[in-house]
Amino acid sequence: MVLPPRRLKAFWEFRTLRQRCRRRLTALELPAAPSMAALCEQLGQRRNRPIYLMAMPAQDAQPCGVWLSLTDADVIAYEAGTNSLHQDHIIAHELAHLICGHSMLDDSGPLDTRRLFPDLDPALVRALLQRGHYSDGQEQEAEIMASLLLSRARRSMVLPGGTELTTRLAQALLPPQRRGHRTDA
Repeated sequence: MVLPPRRLKAFWEFRTLRQRCRRRLTALELPAAPSMAALCEQLGQRRNRPIYLMAMPAQDAQPCGVWLSLTDADVIAYEAGTNSLHQDHIIAHELAHLICGHSMLDDSGPLDTRRLFPDLDPALVRALLQRGHYSDGQEQEAEIMASLLLSRARRSMVLPGGTELTTRLAQALLPPQRRGHRTDA
């Protein structure tokens, strides 16, 4: 099967982006983490800058998650009212923006900062966010990096209801070239 030139170009762009994400994650030299919270803690220690996770109640038309880069720490807010797998995905996506060094662009729409962070001065929150949306390229890169982060975390943890034995069995069922190796490489 021969791909049309447009699809072939998209394939190579995706492949290049995925390789770049893998290299970036490998360069961090993070050990496998049993949870997204543990991964945030490890990355915060590596950067000498803590990363705090904050569950937020769901709001209509608000993002599921947001990353705030404060002067001395980073905060990742995620939707509290969803299942744990979705929460992990939200956290991984926002963490990916941080790892990739993305910046938030333009302020294309109103943002009710009082609903998002009721205890903070709205002017401070708006200044910190400086946000409307990330570029499409940044979103694609964040999704790829998030999938790598989640794959890494999931392969290192014991599944709910599982034991050390089931985790070892899961490793044994991996292809030989992947056994005992980091999942992001």
